[in-house]
Amino acid sequence: MRTNFIGFLLSMTLVYGCQMEPSVTPETTGPEPEPYRITRDSIKSGNYLGIAIDEEAASVYPKIQALQSTKGVIYLNIVNNVFSELTTLKERLPLYQYILLDQKPGSDSGVQITIEGQAVKGIYLNSGQQLTQWPEKQAANSSVRVGDPVSSLYEKLASIRSLKAYTNKFEYISLLTKNLSAAYDSGMDQSPQWYFGYSTGPDQMDQIQVHFEGGKVSKLYIDHYAKY
Repeated sequence: MRTNFIGFLLSMTLVYGCQMEPSVTPETTGPEPEPYRITRDSIKSGNYLGIAIDEEAASVYPKIQALQSTKGVIYLNIVNNVFSELTTLKERLPLYQYILLDQKPGSDSGVQITIEGQAVKGIYLNSGQQLTQWPEKQAANSSVRVGDPVSSLYEKLASIRSLKAYTNKFEYISLLTKNLSAAYDSGMDQSPQWYFGYSTGPDQMDQIQVHFEGGKVSKLYIDHYAKY
């Protein structure tokens, strides 16, 4: 039950924390009550979970990585980590677990790619349709397929982008969920906010928002959630 609650809250916060990003969460676990926020705490001086106000983003990241073992943190979302030029992302794509490709404005045919370990785990359209490869009718060397090694992702996406019918799907490239097992992405310090969550008890969870200004922590919000 606790794992399902964390997964459900993560699905909700993909939209809540990144309202500028046209994210539609592909994986659901069936109808469950929507969680509600109990209280919000704010930190504007000192530190919380070892994350200090005015601390630089690069030194915050390993502290969040350490929370995987101490708090059970399973995700870190990076707000407004959005690009329109694929060629700048060759080294950055393998550092993320959730990638969204879409046109402007967002569309039902936007493509969500999830990565687990070192391979593509799932491919969904924003409409909710699940795919085994994208584009569906392209050859293996010019499509992203479930099971593809993450090391091949950039070259495959570059091949797809060269196809006129799919060029517009690279107008909006969002690198949202960071792979906490991977190295720090130096571009993360341009984000105005990171957020992550962890269970605090049966059907209870805290979500931590880390806000940045100029690459340094400006404030933290702690939202306390519980299930109905």
